[in-house]
Amino acid sequence: MSKRALLILALVTGIVSAGCSTNKQSSNVKASSTTVQSSSKVTEKINPLVGKTLSTEKGDLDVAYKMANKKVKFYRSLSQFGKKSGQISDYINEKDFIFGVAEKYTTEKGTYYHLVEYQSNGFDNKKYPSDSNFIKFWGDLGYVKASDMKQFNPITSEWSYQKKQPYYVANPYLHHIWNKPEYTVHYTYITHVFDRLSTTQLYATKEAIKHNGSHYVYLETAKGRKLGWVYKSPKSLIAGKYRDASKQLLKLKKGETKKSYKQSKKSTTNRVSTNDSVSLQQRAYIVRNKKHQIVRVLIIGSDNRPTKITFKNGKATKIINYTYFRKPWKSTTNKKKLRTHYTANNIYNNDAYAITKFYSTKSKKLVRVMTVGIDTNATTTIYRNGRVKFTTNVPKDLMTYPISDFD
Repeated sequence: MSKRALLILALVTGIVSAGCSTNKQSSNVKASSTTVQSSSKVTEKINPLVGKTLSTEKGDLDVAYKMANKKVKFYRSLSQFGKKSGQISDYINEKDFIFGVAEKYTTEKGTYYHLVEYQSNGFDNKKYPSDSNFIKFWGDLGYVKASDMKQFNPITSEWSYQKKQPYYVANPYLHHIWNKPEYTVHYTYITHVFDRLSTTQLYATKEAIKHNGSHYVYLETAKGRKLGWVYKSPKSLIAGKYRDASKQLLKLKKGETKKSYKQSKKSTTNRVSTNDSVSLQQRAYIVRNKKHQIVRVLIIGSDNRPTKITFKNGKATKIINYTYFRKPWKSTTNKKKLRTHYTANNIYNNDAYAITKFYSTKSKKLVRVMTVGIDTNATTTIYRNGRVKFTTNVPKDLMTYPISDFD
């Protein structure tokens, strides 16, 4: 977010002393037009460009405004309005932003707005609530003429579905769930992530279109738990009823049995990362034949993509890595690769990639699949005796958040 040098200096001096609260700022405006008060009278110092304040009215920050022309200038206070030394920004620096009116001032010379810039604070929803001094300080855009602003609707259309639409998670970390579509109210933030919703049936109950044409849907669980708004992307959500990956991708033959395993919540570290789904519980499925030999395994990594490996006499014969939509993506039957390791990645985007390591028949380990994300990695290791071990590795210096804030 752009911010004027003087505001940066004010933050260093101290958010509170800078008058972070909107109410405090309006009090400071009134105080700035008054000289030292004696016991007998008060002498007002009036800015001749503005005139005496006749009335003050509190605004609704969630009623959005845009600039009406390219000559808009923002000033620190009404007492400094129109003065070069009091200017803190202009149209060029703020042209991409949306604003809310904190206070409306009616003066002898016209009407003026005290503005707040719309903000999106992402994962810091608990640390910085909407009424915190931090948010108010960084959103404070000072004062402008009311005629320089025009009311604006960030949402051009919104409607409820006659029948709720079923969805389930594809890519769990590409998008997150918000309190409102981003930048459509004065403060938007992430309410939920998809880490623990990857096997949950979700339903969209309404849809909204933003002024830029982007679509958002409002999600709930099957039990009616309200989650929030998410960008409507086919890469994040699959339309339809949830399908268990093992039932879809592992077709049992006569005499075969299947056993499933799921990573514990504690093992995931119970943290949320901005770039990866580190709290997603990995899953593994082992298929044995009637001789109790492992013939196929299916592993769902921390990015929610499946990897299926076929074995014969303890040796891998084929591997298939699937897309987020559970369609075959990368595969090989190359014996050399199936004795060492095989990497499935896409060099054209930032998707996580999977490294599968194969072990010698002399090893107690059979295979390990590692999901390598932008900041973290997670592994599923399967042993020849059927034991499964899950790990999630998060660097100690990586900024993360408790999953309880978004679960």
